[in-house]
This record gives sequence, C-alpha cells and structure tokens, in this order.
Amino acid sequence: MRKTALFLIVGLACAACAPFPELDALDDDTSPPPQLLPIDSLLKQGQATMADPGPPLAARAARLKMRAAAIGADRPAT
Repeated sequence: MRKTALFLIVGLACAACAPFPELDALDDDTSPPPQLLPIDSLLKQGQATMADPGPPLAARAARLKMRAAAIGADRPAT
C-alpha cells in the first residue's frame, strides 16, 4: 500500500513539473484583459431576498426543548 501511494505521489509530481507545449501554444492571446465591473448591485440583489433564519430556528428550538421536558417529566422513575 505504501509503495502504491509513493508511486502515485512521485508520478503526480513528475507530471506537474513536465512542460506541456501544446497547452502553451493555445494561450497565445495578446488582447487586453476584460474590464472589471463593480458587483455592488449584484450583492444587493442577493441580500434582498434572503430572510434571517434565526427567529424561526430559535422558536423551533424552544418548542423542542419544551417537548423534551414534557416527555422527561411524564416518564416514571425506574
């Protein structure tokens, strides 16, 4: 098992260090990069529809605690 793992690590390391001229030839783009645009409006859109899950979860937790307390109180001591 250790020999297999060592073989895989060495193989991956060799592949990572190998040059790939075919891929370098594909990246022959000399055009300027695209202009960056502000994302503030997108962030506002995403936050507007998201409701706060805190109050419903707290209410459910309180109901579950009350139910657990009621179940524990009904159980006879053994």
